[in-house]
Amino acid sequence: MKLLTSTLLILAAPLSFAEWTLSPDSSVKFLSTKNTNITEVHEFTQVSGSVSDQGSAKIAIDLSSVETGIEIRNERMQSMLFNVSDYATATVSANLPDTMMLALKNGETATSVLPLTLELHGEKKEVKADILATAAADGHVVVTTQSPILINADDFKLAKGVEALREIAGLDRISTTVPVTFTLLFTETPE
Repeated sequence: MKLLTSTLLILAAPLSFAEWTLSPDSSVKFLSTKNTNITEVHEFTQVSGSVSDQGSAKIAIDLSSVETGIEIRNERMQSMLFNVSDYATATVSANLPDTMMLALKNGETATSVLPLTLELHGEKKEVKADILATAAADGHVVVTTQSPILINADDFKLAKGVEALREIAGLDRISTTVPVTFTLLFTETPE
């Protein structure tokens, strides 16, 4: 029934979007696992972006805003992993179906598996995101991952950085596959 409802919303949706701006209250989080069984939650505190009136979404993640809860680890990730002096930003882009923003009414939800283009560390790769969009009472649209997006360090030439972090921290192992989740809060841009 949910699939039928989502399909009907897609078919009935108007062909234009309003423009939307990403709220600074949005979050992008990721997990790191070290020594096989120690997993920690980290996040990027500076995320910006928008959705155009054509449904083109672009999100910029400031890699220097990585927050791990330990200052020296933040600095090491910035310099040794992300190399923020050369690659300051990760960018995610997608084309959204009309139901993700415009057709939703207060409290309604829509789901979709979206292809996202991730540009990170000079590399570009398409990843799939299983997302849920919810229209909030205050007019915002909240877009969240329903399941983590698995990012492999090798796909973005980050494996050497992971190894450098492992060595400097004296760890046996750091996983090179990282689950990423997000909660994005969009506000309609006034015309």
